[in-house]
Amino acid sequence: MLVTLLPGVREIRTPLAVGYTWLLALWLAIGHRIPEPDQASGMVADVYRLAHVTGLVAMGIAVSVGAYIVGVIATKLGLSLTYAVGDVLRRTPAGAITPGHNREKRATDAIVYLVVTRLAERLSEDEAFRGKVIEQLIADPPLDSPAETNADWEGLLLASLWDRHWAIRRTVEVENVAAQLRADQFGILWRLRGVSDPAALEHDRLQAEGDFRIAMFGPLAAVCIVTAIRWSPWFLLTFPLLITLIYVGVAARTEAEESLAAALGSGRVIDPALARLDAQSIPMKARPE
Repeated sequence: MLVTLLPGVREIRTPLAVGYTWLLALWLAIGHRIPEPDQASGMVADVYRLAHVTGLVAMGIAVSVGAYIVGVIATKLGLSLTYAVGDVLRRTPAGAITPGHNREKRATDAIVYLVVTRLAERLSEDEAFRGKVIEQLIADPPLDSPAETNADWEGLLLASLWDRHWAIRRTVEVENVAAQLRADQFGILWRLRGVSDPAALEHDRLQAEGDFRIAMFGPLAAVCIVTAIRWSPWFLLTFPLLITLIYVGVAARTEAEESLAAALGSGRVIDPALARLDAQSIPMKARPE
């Protein structure tokens, strides 16, 4: 039962925490301007009377609902803005130090390794595919070629898993195949969620952790700026620490993608998108002129 409740708790946690933190930033910014109950008038006085009539519990619930609504909107906008800015920065000379650059590289590497491993298995079993790979190797042999004839290559590839991996990377457009597989990532996730597969649950857990950390950057940064303006600029020294939230958030999302690739690669998860690699036509690298 706890397993079924946890995803729902994570769904509520992020908007609630983000909403409450934005309300805290707002309170720190304008709270000192709100008059005391005995000096209030107009709408502020009405709010004080409503709080007195309904009690602290009801007001707490009302504030929580408001924080949740603010958090839902702020989380969506914050994540979209963060990813948009990150996408722009990755196209600049500073792109190599952005957290998204590392995420793209690690996620792509994980999918490429998955593709190579799967095709290496097919290479040992599919004679026609093995023939295409050997033909490519003979047409474009490496400088220190370990084999020359068709029979030599076949014996080498059947005997060594490492050589099969090397041959796939040398002859197959693995990046294109990996891109096709990654494009179907959402389809894979939906199919796994449909059967409540643990791999999908682990992916969603890590992604929720990543979104939580990234979404908290905006409101915490607002608190940092407000306190720096109202009390002391020294509070701005915490700003670089807040930026690490984005890095650890992106790291969690990267781990989510890697965990899914690992589950697929280990054989714990069988998905049609991966099974297609065992039968579909595989694009080979262009032969040199």
